[in-house]
Amino acid sequence: MVSSAASAQQQTFHLDRLEVPGAPDDGVVLFRPVAEEKPTFYAQLGLGYSANPLRTSNITTNALALQSSSTNVISTQISTYLSAGFEVFDRVIFGATFPAAWIEAGHQPNYPIGIFAANSAPTSFSTTGPAVGDTRFDARVVVYKTDSAALGVQLSLYAPTGAGSSTNFGGDGSQFEWLPMVTGEWTPPRLPLPLTFVANTGIAIRHDNSINDPVGHNGPPSGLGVGDEWRWAVGALMPLFFQRFRLGLTIFGQTGLKNDSVVGNTIFTARNTPIEWNGEARMRLPSFFGKSKWYAGASVGTRLSSGYGAPDFRLVALIGMDLPLEGPPEPSPESRVRASIRTSMKDTDGDGIPDDVDACPNEPEDHKDPDPNDGCPTTDRDGDGIPDKFDKCPDEPEDKDGVQDADGCPETDADRDGIPDVKDACPKEPGQADPDPKKNGCPKFIKLEGSSVRVLQQVHFQTASATILPDSFPMLQEIVLLLQANSDIKRLRIEGHTDNRGNAAYNLDLSKRRAASVRQWLVDHGVAADRLESEGYGLTRPIADNDTDVGRAENRRVEFKILQSGSDRGESGNDGSSP
Repeated sequence: MVSSAASAQQQTFHLDRLEVPGAPDDGVVLFRPVAEEKPTFYAQLGLGYSANPLRTSNITTNALALQSSSTNVISTQISTYLSAGFEVFDRVIFGATFPAAWIEAGHQPNYPIGIFAANSAPTSFSTTGPAVGDTRFDARVVVYKTDSAALGVQLSLYAPTGAGSSTNFGGDGSQFEWLPMVTGEWTPPRLPLPLTFVANTGIAIRHDNSINDPVGHNGPPSGLGVGDEWRWAVGALMPLFFQRFRLGLTIFGQTGLKNDSVVGNTIFTARNTPIEWNGEARMRLPSFFGKSKWYAGASVGTRLSSGYGAPDFRLVALIGMDLPLEGPPEPSPESRVRASIRTSMKDTDGDGIPDDVDACPNEPEDHKDPDPNDGCPTTDRDGDGIPDKFDKCPDEPEDKDGVQDADGCPETDADRDGIPDVKDACPKEPGQADPDPKKNGCPKFIKLEGSSVRVLQQVHFQTASATILPDSFPMLQEIVLLLQANSDIKRLRIEGHTDNRGNAAYNLDLSKRRAASVRQWLVDHGVAADRLESEGYGLTRPIADNDTDVGRAENRRVEFKILQSGSDRGESGNDGSSP
C-alpha cells in the first residue's frame, strides 16, 4: 500500500509528533502507570487530522525561498493509529501501535537559482501519501503504586515498517529506534474535584536525518536536522459521573539533543522544539459482546510553538475496547462438600453414622425404623429419613433439594427466583437461569455462607467519599433479592473497614459513612430498615497485611454479617454476632 520512492528523492523522517499510547486508561497523549488487576486484552483505533504540520520556515531560512513558496510544505495529514496489547499481573502492559498517514498533501518549496552552492542541491522529497510510520512496541511496568500515586517505566522499540515511506515523512528509515521513558501520576486526596496529574518524560534515540543544509556547510545554516530528542508531556485527567466520563488537558513537546556536523544544532532551537496543547473527552459505552468494555473519545489541540510536526490544528477521534481474560475456575461446590466430609467424620453417639449426616447425632440409630441410616431411633411416617419428632411435616416427605432439608418439609422454589429447587444450584439465593447446571439459579456477585453474605465483588466508592459507584449496584441488588427471599434473616449488619493509610479518626469516620451509605441504598431498594444496621471499624480490623498493596486492597472492604435468623416455621433466632 506504500508507493515506492523515486530515485531522485532523499530520505526524510517521521513527521507526526503525536505518540498515541493506546491502552484503555491512557489519554490521547499521556501514558499512565496503570494496569488492570486481571489479565486483559485491549484494542484501540484512532483517526487523526493535522493541518499544516510542516511549514516552509521549518526547513529553510532563505528569505527569497520563503517569499516565493507556499507557507506550508505539508498542509494536510489524515492518519490512523492502531493499537493492541495485553495488561497482566496488575502492573505490566505489552502493546503495539501502528501509525500511518493515508492522506497527505503539500507543496514543494520554490528555491531561487543560486541559493545553493554548485556542489549541493535542495533535498528532494514527496508531499503525497500514503506515508506509513514505524511500528512502536511497548513494554511497560508499574514499579510503585499506592492509592493516590504510581510510578512506571517503559521501553518502546520502533521497528522500521515505514522504511518504504522514508521520503514522504512516513518512517525514519531502515534502522530500529528506542524510547526509554518514565511515567508518573498523582491524585491529591483532598481536592474538591477528582483530578489525577500525569507526567511523562523520555529520551528518543533516533537516526540522524536532515533536509537542506542545517549545518551550514555551504553558507549560513538553512535547513532542518533531526536526531536524538527529549520528549515530555504533562497533564491532568478528571473523571465524572462515576467514572463513566473523563476530561483531560495535556501539554506535550520535545527538543533535540544533538549539535554535530550532520544535523546541526537541535538543542532548544525553534525549529526543533515543537510544543502542543491537547484537550480530550472520553466516555464508557455499554458492553456489546460478553464482558468486553467499550469506550469512545475525541481530542482537539493546536501548536504552542512553531517547531516541526506541531500542526496549526489537530483533531483525533478514537474508539477502543478491553476484554478481561478468564482465569482458572473455582473449585465446584461438590468438591468442597466432599472435602468437608473427609475432614469431619465425628460420630458422637457411636452408631457408625458420622455427625455430619446423622439426623440424631446424640441418639444412636436402632436400625428398626423405615430408614436405618438416618441415625435416629424413632419412626419416620413419610419415609424421608427425618424422624417424626424432628419432622415439621411428618406426612409430607422432604424433597431433598438442598434447601432446609432438615425440617422435613418439601420446598418447590424457596428463593422465589422462578427456578425449581430441584434444578436450582443455589436454592436459597435468588439468581438467573444459566445453561450450566452448576450455575443455574445462582447470583453472580454474592454467596450465602453461614452467618455471612460473602461478596465476590467489593462495594466500590468514589475516592475519599461514601458515594457508591454504579458498578456496585448489581451486587447490592442481589443482596436485596436475597433478603426478600429469605425472611428468616431477621437482622443484617453492614460493616465498613479501611486500610491503615491516613489518619485513624478520618478512616473511622469514612468507614461509618460508607457502611451507612450501603444500608441506605438497601433500604431505598426495598429492604425493611429494621432488618439492617451499619457500623464502621476504620483500620482496627485488618484481614491482610497492610504493608502491601494487595493486603491494603483486601482491608478496604464492606462486609455483611447475619446477626439474627429464624425460620418462618417457628425456629428460634440466634444473635449470630460476629466477634
